[in-house]
Amino acid sequence: MTVYKNSTELMQLSGIPIYMNDLVDACLLSKLNLFLQGDTGSGKTQLAADTMSYFPDKSVFILGRNDMDVRDIFQQVNLNALRTGKSSAEIKELTDKVGYHLIVVDELTNCVPAVRAQLFNLFDGYIEINGERYDIGAGYSLGIATGNLGQKFTESSNDLGRALKDRMHVIVDTDYFKPTPSDTLEILAENTNPRVEFSNGNDRSEEIVESSKELRSRRVPLNKFLIANYFVHGLDYCEGPGGEAKSKTRMKDAWPNQITNHGRGSDEALIFPSSMRAAKSITILSQALDDIAKRKGAETVDPFESMTQAYKFVSANSGGLNEASVQANYYGDRYSAIDELIITTRAQFDREAEKIASGLEMVNSGKLDERVLSLFDKRWGFMRDILQGLLNKSKTHTGDLQENENRNT
Repeated sequence: MTVYKNSTELMQLSGIPIYMNDLVDACLLSKLNLFLQGDTGSGKTQLAADTMSYFPDKSVFILGRNDMDVRDIFQQVNLNALRTGKSSAEIKELTDKVGYHLIVVDELTNCVPAVRAQLFNLFDGYIEINGERYDIGAGYSLGIATGNLGQKFTESSNDLGRALKDRMHVIVDTDYFKPTPSDTLEILAENTNPRVEFSNGNDRSEEIVESSKELRSRRVPLNKFLIANYFVHGLDYCEGPGGEAKSKTRMKDAWPNQITNHGRGSDEALIFPSSMRAAKSITILSQALDDIAKRKGAETVDPFESMTQAYKFVSANSGGLNEASVQANYYGDRYSAIDELIITTRAQFDREAEKIASGLEMVNSGKLDERVLSLFDKRWGFMRDILQGLLNKSKTHTGDLQENENRNT
């Protein structure tokens, strides 16, 4: 049974509305950690509790506090039992403990950095006790965390906070996507109990785990990888005061202060490029969003559409935005900043479409054409290396096939 209700659209894919519950399902399919950030009473804990009902015997709820030691959850049994096999009861208790598929940490922002550090491994899918690693969830585990909007999830000078935030692959501001008035009316009419409701619900753990495995085994279209590379390398490009090409990552703390382009829609002083971890999260979340949209009736989904929407929910609150630019140009609205960035990114890809097609045609022909490679410069310079790499891989693959054919004859 699900209690959380919210009919506010987060996005549309091929005309299909995607809601908060759909995004949570996409995170479950793609096995991505989710951070629900919002003010008290915004429904984030109830949404996490509803998700736990999918895994009635395979989920655990942890209330964040400063004296917390997450290892206590797993240290209630003899960890040597699995190796020594002293008793079947001990072994069952241990495998039950490390078999959790879903870890929910409520009020994560209440925890001091020393406690957050313990969550690193937990959100990465394993627990470390006495120097030994124990995998959680038998290959499938993810975390959902919640925190109040008024509390800093990460301090700008705190590397520990940034590292933990990077592990929360998808971050949603639940205040921005509040339930509609009709949702509120229905919620109040059904139940005036202000407490979070937990229920066992229907066990969907096996269905979700198998669907996730199938999704991850599915081939990712090449154009999604090109879009992901743009987020990593194309968004790294900027111009210095004299117009010379610069790398945001190489500029380090000098970015964005030395960038004069603060116009609406421009990325140069607005956002830092995606990390490799974020690029992977964007790609697999895009695959899951495609799947959700098709389940709801979409015949096909534009890869650019699902990739940029995945980018929005991975990046808007990840700490990569220049807050001064967001305040000056978007009245503090991070999602609006990303929406305008998506529009300009679409324009960028539309302008480069013929060049990209020519490059891929060059790869398919198996011949290097410097004239084609020279078409890509400035923020699109990364495409030269990609095309060269694809061409080399194509030649190697062809050579391997020829070698196998010769060996067989």
